[in-house]
Amino acid sequence: MPGRPVGRRTLVSVAVTLVVVVVVAASATILWDRNFRHASPENPGMTCPALIPAKSRPPLTALGVHRVALIGDSIMNQASCSGADSLANLGIQTGRYAVPGSGLLTGSVNWLSQTQQILRFEHPDVVVAIFVRNYPGPPIQTAAGQSVAVDSPAFFDAWQQRAGQLSAEVRAAGAQMFWVSPPPITLPPLAHAQRLFDGYRLIRGDRFLDSGTILTGPNGSDVMTKRTCGHVRIVRSVVDAVHLSNDGARIYGQQIAHD
Repeated sequence: MPGRPVGRRTLVSVAVTLVVVVVVAASATILWDRNFRHASPENPGMTCPALIPAKSRPPLTALGVHRVALIGDSIMNQASCSGADSLANLGIQTGRYAVPGSGLLTGSVNWLSQTQQILRFEHPDVVVAIFVRNYPGPPIQTAAGQSVAVDSPAFFDAWQQRAGQLSAEVRAAGAQMFWVSPPPITLPPLAHAQRLFDGYRLIRGDRFLDSGTILTGPNGSDVMTKRTCGHVRIVRSVVDAVHLSNDGARIYGQQIAHD
């Protein structure tokens, strides 16, 4: 009632309630940290089902997010099992839809129509994307019928426009769009992957995760090894230094889920 004095018993009750809330929140954080960067024979590697069901949901975690869709190319495909495994521990169901070699402009997947189907049938709350500039032929054409060369101004303009269209589809379905920074890529033909991510940042209303920095060295340098779980591990492919090793995929995927 208005004007009613607050007695000692009321204050004690409020204090106990606050302590309970703090303890619950702390427990949720501890649950995440306990799983973060965990290296063991149970690591999911790079082979897992297309749909990873949710496990029990710790309190006060990922509020409002129950389903996540991961889309993109081979980098996302490599990191998706680890990311989905981490999200499952937070009570989130994850669909893995990444296709190696695919890009936003050309390739085996039309990501506009593919994402529309994912949104229509899976109803994700969040769509997380990684695209690092795959551009298999034939090239797209300008309005004048000229081929658009890779890494040309017209190429970057077209890629940014397509990213905006993809984002609009996601938001129209009531989901949130997250763009993830790539791990550092300095070798051709994908050396402009970070430039594409910088372009995604210009899309209003979307979210941007700098998860790729987890695989950098000093001053953001490109490195082949990282210390993880007390050991130095190879994190990039020894074949092309672009793709990820099992440990690199695990670290990157866990960081995406954490972010």
